Amino acid sequence: MLSHTILAALGPISLGIFLGWISGKTGFIKKEYADGLAAFVVKIALPLALFLAALTSSPKDILDVDYALAMGIGLVLTYIFGYVYGRVIKKYDTPTATMQALAVSFPDMAYCGPPVLIAAVGSSGLIAVVIGNLIYTVIILPLALAIVQSGTAQASPLKALGRAVVQPLVVLPILGAILAVMGFKLPEIANQSINELGETAGGVALFFLGLFISKSKFHLDREILFNTFVKNILQAAIILGVGILLGLRGELLASAFLIGVIPTATAVPALAVGNKAYEDKSASTVVISTLFSLISIPAGLAVVSTFYPG
Repeated sequence: MLSHTILAALGPISLGIFLGWISGKTGFIKKEYADGLAAFVVKIALPLALFLAALTSSPKDILDVDYALAMGIGLVLTYIFGYVYGRVIKKYDTPTATMQALAVSFPDMAYCGPPVLIAAVGSSGLIAVVIGNLIYTVIILPLALAIVQSGTAQASPLKALGRAVVQPLVVLPILGAILAVMGFKLPEIANQSINELGETAGGVALFFLGLFISKSKFHLDREILFNTFVKNILQAAIILGVGILLGLRGELLASAFLIGVIPTATAVPALAVGNKAYEDKSASTVVISTLFSLISIPAGLAVVSTFYPG
């Protein structure tokens, strides 16, 4: 059962990255297409996927403050750790440190989340994917994109935040959450149409990552190990600790905690390429974080079994 869960979570990631990498290495797909694939993921497919995920969520789940707070503190604190490490220890400029912060804090909820959560707590655990994505796209990404833009364009923070907020990756998840709370439902044909494009986000992001790695320099150093530790271990520990302090128990605590043990999102290198910062190292972080999740996911499931036997 455990091996099946791990394969279900990591199989698509491994295959997607490998196909992109081998296509780039052999020249079957031109490496120059990587930028176009990254733009498609960040500007079209991923925003639509997150919009639909938010829209089809239960208003009760969206408004569960303690649950969102436990996950939010874990996501925000690890983002801060990554940013401070980049700025203070590595002396990176603002855009590069911001992309490193995303690399250590953005979980791959779309691919790894569902199989791990379903195996641990059942389908009800999938709300962690929705809440986690909302926290990231409503709070963290707008601020991160605003920081990047203010650091490169020398614009005022307020103007930079305004430009970040109007991007599809930010606007559509917020709109979906608002509509869900209002009880609005799209016609089924509209749901299916949006889903057709949204579902391509994960696969294209994986293929892009492999294609990008085929033309970039792979890194494995202390910084990548730091990134992996913060994402796969520290984030989970923070979410667990905060959740316990807030009184979360059972499947809510289990599902929130498990978001922390899954690897870095494959969308991060796409964001890095789009902003021309931390490109090679963000890709290396995804690869190493994914490999390390062969350890962190089973360990996370073992921890969950001690306080939520299912």
